[in-house]
Amino acid sequence: MTRKQTTLCLGSYDELYLIDLNKVVYMEADDHYSNIYYTGESSFMVPYGLGEIEQRLLNMPWARQRLIRLGRKYIVNLQSVFRINTVKETIFLVNPAGGTLNLHISKPVLRGLIEQLRAHEQ
Repeated sequence: MTRKQTTLCLGSYDELYLIDLNKVVYMEADDHYSNIYYTGESSFMVPYGLGEIEQRLLNMPWARQRLIRLGRKYIVNLQSVFRINTVKETIFLVNPAGGTLNLHISKPVLRGLIEQLRAHEQ
């Protein structure tokens, strides 16, 4: 896999953000900005909404297979998911650098994700 295939470039005027999608655990909407959470618990904010980031990811075949939009607030790396609990409305992510994270996501969105993952396995 080349760097070009796994790097999302977001440019504006005099700035360029190079997001290494191999390191992304999840992305979180924050009004018209987005927070990018990398492995190792590092994070940074970019001046792009999650919708715009999602549109750019749809043009990247590698990213379409690994990163999924969950509701209005998150884009999650499917390789980080290790547990989904619809009763508690929580998805649990493992951070390869150590530790776990949990995100609160609505039941319908989590049920849709479970159905999608089960269909993908068959």
